[in-house]
Amino acid sequence: MSGKRAGEERSDNGLSMKVVWIPSGSFSMGSPTSEKDHEDDEDQVRVTLTKGFWQGKYEVTQSEWTRIMGTQPWSGETNVKEGATYPAQYVSWGAAVEFCLKLTELERRAGRLPQGWEYTLPTEAQWEYACRAGTSTAYSFGGSDTSYSTISDYAWWGNAGFAHQVGQKRANPWKLHDMYGNVVEWCNDWYAERLPGGTDPRGPSSGLERATRGGGWGSAPQFVRSANRSKVSPDYRSDRVGFRVLRCSIK
Repeated sequence: MSGKRAGEERSDNGLSMKVVWIPSGSFSMGSPTSEKDHEDDEDQVRVTLTKGFWQGKYEVTQSEWTRIMGTQPWSGETNVKEGATYPAQYVSWGAAVEFCLKLTELERRAGRLPQGWEYTLPTEAQWEYACRAGTSTAYSFGGSDTSYSTISDYAWWGNAGFAHQVGQKRANPWKLHDMYGNVVEWCNDWYAERLPGGTDPRGPSSGLERATRGGGWGSAPQFVRSANRSKVSPDYRSDRVGFRVLRCSIK
């Protein structure tokens, strides 16, 4: 089930959902105080991820959501384009988790997913590690002085007006698309003011808000940096929030 190299792709699941291999490794999570637009909740910590994982190449799409959940929570809502390859929106944290649980159950039942593996949401550490793809600059494609036109090569941001079809912008070095902009993405963790460091870190065991990452189609450049953090109530539903899955070993 493990991959052999960063960026290796597979889609051997019932949805033909593309996932990309993210190898184990260590990195500095957060941003240095010298980074333009650095926030206090981004103070750097050293993180080691001991297990590789498969990350969704794109955000979960409306087609994928409907096939698993049988619903269309975005239907009739504002600032939403409907179509198979647009990201699923108006999805709460709990609903995103339910999607992962149902997908895990269906894939195990079909014999495509071993018992020791699951689909879930990424932790903040896993999300940022995959987003950075081995880089340490403000964006995986450059530093804080990167031009707006270059940001637009990789992200729907600023005045994009709505979330666009997934995969239309350039990928990061590990072949993940839309890690910046388009829709803000749910993470598994409860939000904390300080980043958890160490080995395979997770957020606190309880809290009021869930961590989100990546910025969205209406975000300013500083909010689509690799280190930027955001948080919302887990029952929040919006045209700006979606998610992507992570396929990983639970051992």
